[in-house]
Amino acid sequence: MIRVGGVLDRDAVEVLRDVCDANLAKGNHVTLDFRSILHITREGRSFVKKIGPRVEVERLPDFMTIDTSE
Repeated sequence: MIRVGGVLDRDAVEVLRDVCDANLAKGNHVTLDFRSILHITREGRSFVKKIGPRVEVERLPDFMTIDTSE
């Protein structure tokens, strides 16, 4: 489980993508826990939409819910 907190912006997305990719490459199941997230930028939303099928996303606040049909 990777706990994501603070602001998910362009810089944070790069780090989070690297961590997720490294764990997925090892065959690990990845869960992102957004319990402590304060803000998510456009880049962050795009990342979550793209990564969603490969990882489990938990506790994404209602005001940041991402419609995967967009």
